[in-house]
Amino acid sequence: MKRSLILRVMLAALFAAVVGAMFSPVVGAATFVASNFVKIPAGSFGMAVTPEIWTDYIIGNLFKNNEFLLESVDESQYVIGGTVVHIPQAGAASGVQRNRTSLPASVTRRRDIDITYALDEFTTDPRFIPNADKVELSYDKMESCMYEDMANLHEVVAEAMLYNWRPTYFIKASATKHANNTIHGSNLRTGVSIADFAKAKVIFNKWNLPKADRYVILNSEMYEQLCSEVRNASNDVLGAVYDNVTGRLKALEGFTILERSTTLMASNSTLSQVSGTQYFKWTSGNDLTYSVEDYINIENGSKAAGTTDCCYGIFWHKSCVARALGNTVMYTNEGDPTYYGDIYSFLQRLGGRARRADGKGVLGLIQEYHAS
Repeated sequence: MKRSLILRVMLAALFAAVVGAMFSPVVGAATFVASNFVKIPAGSFGMAVTPEIWTDYIIGNLFKNNEFLLESVDESQYVIGGTVVHIPQAGAASGVQRNRTSLPASVTRRRDIDITYALDEFTTDPRFIPNADKVELSYDKMESCMYEDMANLHEVVAEAMLYNWRPTYFIKASATKHANNTIHGSNLRTGVSIADFAKAKVIFNKWNLPKADRYVILNSEMYEQLCSEVRNASNDVLGAVYDNVTGRLKALEGFTILERSTTLMASNSTLSQVSGTQYFKWTSGNDLTYSVEDYINIENGSKAAGTTDCCYGIFWHKSCVARALGNTVMYTNEGDPTYYGDIYSFLQRLGGRARRADGKGVLGLIQEYHAS
């Protein structure tokens, strides 16, 4: 009896140390207490997974390495039933005249329009953990599998949010066209330039957007094209915004610069200039941006890239894009008699949108395709 108690305390301490390292010492201490004073049902595995811990882990790490998602308006409070966002939207304000001379004044009625959009549902493929692995490898096997699954979940969620924020209007990357700028497809692409940031700044100013909270996200190749121009610039001021030690480019022309491995990609750069402006929109009226699934398949090599594929980054103002977090669920089937082990899967609901109906506040920076 005494030996059994000592063994149980030792196992509880080991498990608590693992959980404490993953989450926090407080959670680890709570786990140790629970392991010693909460009776485990006879015949069950002592290190069973607690869904609440893992769902909290998903939520807590959802924006890790994808911090750009936080630079948006949080509309989670408007989520209904964990699946749909419903936002009451006030109509246009009444008109105002100075020194009105004509009476009676025209009577108008405010027409309110509700905004509703569904959250995307992200689900992982069910993961099978054989009973032998649980016994022989203890908690580490489950931790490793779940960490991989959740990391992949977070990556797809981030890609989908960028797609939800995709722009109506674009500017074209203006650096010299070169084969080295071609990420997917073939032939030549223009590169990202400092001048592109100056143009984006002017456009945002004309859109009357606040000068604070302006951001841009570029994929790694586009980011390096920009860094290369800054490194080669003779302007000492430009050198001050680039850290040669970390390789970090802080900001340009009022835009905080963010980098991730991928952003968005279109099947072509067929754009027409909007009359009286410096920006462009799709010539055909059809959005040529690849879906999240197609882009991921191109990135991992399971789908062939098109010859004219063009990557693009996004400038945005924080007030002009939104995110909304819905349900987070872990599904478990422990001790499945047909699989002789445990099966786990995860579900996350998340959505977002560009907030302005006129498309302003979000601007694409696309690498233009050139055949030669």
